[in-house]
Amino acid sequence: MGFTFKKHKKEGRYRSFERDMTDIKLKRKACGLISEIDFDKYCISFAVKREPTGSDPAPFKWIYFKKIFKNETKARAAIKKFEKEIQEKYNLHFFED
Repeated sequence: MGFTFKKHKKEGRYRSFERDMTDIKLKRKACGLISEIDFDKYCISFAVKREPTGSDPAPFKWIYFKKIFKNETKARAAIKKFEKEIQEKYNLHFFED
């Protein structure tokens, strides 16, 4: 099963100032984000499972890919191209809706 994408809807009074964000989903559950860093710069991040500790009780941590993309379409294409490697290499954490 491959990755799917869902764009966040901008809402509210100051929606024009919000940056673009798109959920990366696998099996209908969110596991990552494509987010706009700056104008025409997008990055990919995934939530990866980890063991919670007393000082940091979260069951996941965010990992970011070094590659920066010029638009969201190229970021999506890169995820689709390497989806098998991503699923095999990382133990992805899935968020409940």
